[in-house]
Amino acid sequence: MAVEKVIDVKDIVKLYKVKKRKERFLALDGVSLSINKGEVFGLLGSNGAGKTTLIKIMAGLLEADGGTGEVLGYDIYRDHKKIRSKVSLVAPTADVGTDNNLTVRQNLEFWAVVYDLKKEERETRIDEMLDFLDLRQYENHWPMSISAGNRQKLAIARSLLVKNNILFLDEPTVKLDAKGAESVRELVKKINQEYGITVILTTHYIFEAEELCERVAIMHKGKIISCDTVTNLRRNLKRYDELIAVCKDVSDEAIKEIRERADVIACELKGNKLTMQMENLQAGLIEILKILRGHGVKIIEISTNEPTLEDIFVDTIGDGSVN
Repeated sequence: MAVEKVIDVKDIVKLYKVKKRKERFLALDGVSLSINKGEVFGLLGSNGAGKTTLIKIMAGLLEADGGTGEVLGYDIYRDHKKIRSKVSLVAPTADVGTDNNLTVRQNLEFWAVVYDLKKEERETRIDEMLDFLDLRQYENHWPMSISAGNRQKLAIARSLLVKNNILFLDEPTVKLDAKGAESVRELVKKINQEYGITVILTTHYIFEAEELCERVAIMHKGKIISCDTVTNLRRNLKRYDELIAVCKDVSDEAIKEIRERADVIACELKGNKLTMQMENLQAGLIEILKILRGHGVKIIEISTNEPTLEDIFVDTIGDGSVN
């Protein structure tokens, strides 16, 4: 079955005017990107990398200065109004669009009218969002009386009222404490899995991209310099997965059989510690253990070490600075 693309942009350029300067600032420099239906896609980069500018263009809020692209089949130049009506965007600050003079429920009622939901659907949809996002207990609270994490949930609930096919989340956990951030990350997974909504997430938190996203684009100075699954990004890094086994009675025959495997880069025994470097630890781990047991090796302890997305990020941007 062919993969359905919901976003396809090519060679996108965006320039900003700079006060008191003749030259313009190049925010996006020839960005090309395709995003598939139903995936959680991460845009990872330091502040100023161009992440927010890119999602604003894809959400129909900014016009590019060059390049081509479609979102849900609509042209990013001719059809930006249609694009805006078909996608949802949650800003980094949850309080944008929230009226603190209205309760949580009244905020959702207000936005249901703005989104032109049919009158007979409004209450049902609002109730669904309150339950789905675990906000029912706060429906009669003023927004400023609830936690920042719950205000972020309210912003997401507002965006989901119309159940658009694409949800843009611009650094959704940036101002939250650890508990609130974890709650929002779990919610992102739930939205994607239960509603099938395509989620495009910008973040400069590397662990967040690794937890939520199957594919990640690494942005740096207005360019996408690497884009792939986290698994493939690890595989392309010049650091291999490592398996360390503390064991007894390791024979030369066992080491020889392990070294003959195509996915094993190196295998060394020092004392009682057997260290193996592999291309794909997850795929080969069980087979390695079978070999050791087949040769009567007594395994005392196993530990693994895989390159992280942080390793990949630092290696890719090449300057060693990660926010």
